[in-house]
Amino acid sequence: MRPVLWFLLLFILAVAITLLARFDAGYVVVVLPPWRLEISFMLAAIALLLLFGGVYAGARLVRLALRLPADVRAWHRRRRSDKAKDELSRAMAAYLSGQTAHALTLADSALNREHLPLAALIAAHAALAEGKNQVVEYYLKAIKTEVGELAAARQSAEKKLLEPARTSAL
Repeated sequence: MRPVLWFLLLFILAVAITLLARFDAGYVVVVLPPWRLEISFMLAAIALLLLFGGVYAGARLVRLALRLPADVRAWHRRRRSDKAKDELSRAMAAYLSGQTAHALTLADSALNREHLPLAALIAAHAALAEGKNQVVEYYLKAIKTEVGELAAARQSAEKKLLEPARTSAL
């Protein structure tokens, strides 16, 4: 509805300008020595509107060109984040389906793209299932956040990591 109203307003404005132009007897004189330019008032008004439109469009293009590097960086960040989250969800699915080696690879890839504590946790649990104890310790150190569920899951993985060491020491 709004575009229709704008179009109607523009149409009314064009008709009003046309009706005013019929009764216009004025002219504009522009003098730049040694030249003198004499044009009708309506032609001068239209030329000024076109000049304003061109300057406005040029300013918008310059602004767009100056913002382009920041927009491209933001797009790359969003793309990297989206890929990391996609790999994280695929790693969770692989871990839950019992494909621990594939889950470890996907979680490591997601962690390399973006620091996701959940990716580190999945990688640690997948490495624990694979029996790679040094890798488990590496991923557990990557979990820097102390959010409730993640901290409990990290402690659970650490406990599972330490259990074989305790049973072999006894």
